[in-house]
Amino acid sequence: MFSLYHRIATDRFERRLTEEMSALRLEMHQGFAALRQENATTRVELLKWSFLFWIGQVAAIAGLLAYMLPAGSG
Repeated sequence: MFSLYHRIATDRFERRLTEEMSALRLEMHQGFAALRQENATTRVELLKWSFLFWIGQVAAIAGLLAYMLPAGSG
């Protein structure tokens, strides 16, 4: 008699454990997908701002060189 109840309880526990693990895997999959998307967006933004900073630095150096070097003396 105890064996029957033990088997029923064990089956219920294993079924519940399987359901919970499946739900957890689905939730983790969705969470990781959101993280990948956010990471890609952040990477694009960082690349854009780095490029704009680089262009600004090149323009500033070109302006300084144009000011410091005489244009037509020679």
